[in-house]
Amino acid sequence: MSDRYKMTKGDEVYKQAHARHLLTAGFLSALQSNCTPEMAMKIAEEAFARFMIINYESILAGTRPGSQERFDRFRANYEKAAAVKGYISIVTSEPSMLAVRFSRCPFYEVMHDEGVGEFAPAFCLSDYAFTQKVLKGVKFSRENEITKGDSFCDHKWRFGPA
Repeated sequence: MSDRYKMTKGDEVYKQAHARHLLTAGFLSALQSNCTPEMAMKIAEEAFARFMIINYESILAGTRPGSQERFDRFRANYEKAAAVKGYISIVTSEPSMLAVRFSRCPFYEVMHDEGVGEFAPAFCLSDYAFTQKVLKGVKFSRENEITKGDSFCDHKWRFGPA
């Protein structure tokens, strides 16, 4: 991990993420010990996808799939998170586009420290899964990932025709 990661380890963001993700780290450690690497990754990918789908179905409850209202609520949810989390920046927030930049990934930091960092990309894949299932008419893309060694993650959701 980068020198920047070493400087942030132990800060309040890390401490909160550590407390929030210990159960996940324990579950992933059990997978790691009891399954083949391929099966463990498959289960992790499916579990993270299901979690994100349930999470966003709850956040977007009461909005019609494929509607502008649903995409607007989704954008508002990210704007709210960015307002309180210093590592999330809104790059673009328009009726048909949301672009978000993460300068760090506390989830990956914790998973790395708990010895299950190789599963963090399974969490990254859940962005594609929940977008496809919950955000009808929206395309998700990402070019940079902290879990792949990049210094940031960039998420883009485009609503409407390509």
